[in-house]
Amino acid sequence: MSINMTNNRVPYGLLTDAERGALHEHEKAGGVVEHHCDGVWFKYAPSWLYNVVYRTVPLPKTQDVIAWEKLPDWVEWVARDKDGIVRAYTEEPRTMSCSWGNQGGSFRRIDDFPGIVQIGTVDWTESKQRRPRG
Repeated sequence: MSINMTNNRVPYGLLTDAERGALHEHEKAGGVVEHHCDGVWFKYAPSWLYNVVYRTVPLPKTQDVIAWEKLPDWVEWVARDKDGIVRAYTEEPRTMSCSWGNQGGSFRRIDDFPGIVQIGTVDWTESKQRRPRG
């Protein structure tokens, strides 16, 4: 589990090694690290001073990438459950407590097949996608 440093208010010198590592990893992944000075947050390359407070700016959320051309024609919808399982549906699925459900339509798990789904960073409740047309 990664450490969330978006709300950090502790100077760099007082952070744990894991917290410092989270800041550095966020920057290496292309994320923005801000530093606090005189009541204002500034975005530019950090110099990692011990008395300065740094925080991460969340990376933009990305949608799952579906290789629609590899799916059969009957697949109209694809959605990822909270536990990471991805299924294809004939009818639009609806959210349940921690998964997607389909009343009356057919569905099949598809995340076991290589090259079909590249998992993004959106929450599972935002993962539902309809087959593009046109």
